[in-house]
Amino acid sequence: MYIRKCRTRCRQPPDNENEVTTRPDRHAPTGSGRWAYHLLAGVPALWLLLFFIVPLIATLIVSFLRANFGGVSLDFTFANYATALSGFYLGSFLRTLRFAITGSVLCILVAYPVALFISKQTARLKGLLLLAVLVPYFSSFLIRVMSWQILLARGGPVEFILNHLGLMSGPLDILDTQAAVFIGIVYAYLPIAIVPLVLVLSRIPLEYAEASSDLGAPGWRTFLHITLPLSRPGLATAALLTAVPMLGELVVPMLLGGDKGVLIGVAISSQYLGAQNYPVGSALAVMVLIAAGVIVAGLSKASDGFREVA
Repeated sequence: MYIRKCRTRCRQPPDNENEVTTRPDRHAPTGSGRWAYHLLAGVPALWLLLFFIVPLIATLIVSFLRANFGGVSLDFTFANYATALSGFYLGSFLRTLRFAITGSVLCILVAYPVALFISKQTARLKGLLLLAVLVPYFSSFLIRVMSWQILLARGGPVEFILNHLGLMSGPLDILDTQAAVFIGIVYAYLPIAIVPLVLVLSRIPLEYAEASSDLGAPGWRTFLHITLPLSRPGLATAALLTAVPMLGELVVPMLLGGDKGVLIGVAISSQYLGAQNYPVGSALAVMVLIAAGVIVAGLSKASDGFREVA
């Protein structure tokens, strides 16, 4: 309701509303340029085919074969999926889904107010703040995660600060727990959650909020009925960029969570590198791919195809 009223207030209908004109695209390639255009488009398509589609098809095929002394035999079977959907592996898969969803929600809860603050700044300050957010992201992922082992260790800086502020007393026993894993996850994936939110929030016309205020809406109603709905593509993109990589997360749980609660990425790694049971490992990988596909399809439908604010 508020969005409809604000758009009506802010936008004037064009003079020639019923007039439809078609103009030729001056930038469309013609002649030899068309062949060059198709060639340039074919290079990334070939790259995706060779290094993305073909490995996926190979993984799918291997998941239906039978393991045989560190290799595979050409015997079609569903036994690998029966193994992947039972006992320890099913528990790891469900635990991974909960982990990815929870981690993505935490990232968005932290990223949204930061992105909202950055989007309201001037262009120069906005660029500097985005640069400050992204610079740590380009450093070594392993070093950034391992630094939290020092920060969260007993006698470390976090324990000293919390004790000094009176928020706790005694040693800090947080390493090798889920809390430490989620702290590391939010820190690691926060930049890629902030950027799409900043882009979408920056594209929301200021006139919408002004019109909402003129119509008598308080600030919280303007946020709930204007800002939040129009930032839906950014929310969906941030959820996509965080939840899907978390399905295969391996480093953060191993470094900060210890051996408590093995995720599916660890299970797949052990099947490929340890047991050399490639069919079961492939079946587990296919399950992760299906979960990622469901997440992408759901977010795409919820955000109208990840369309940005016009």
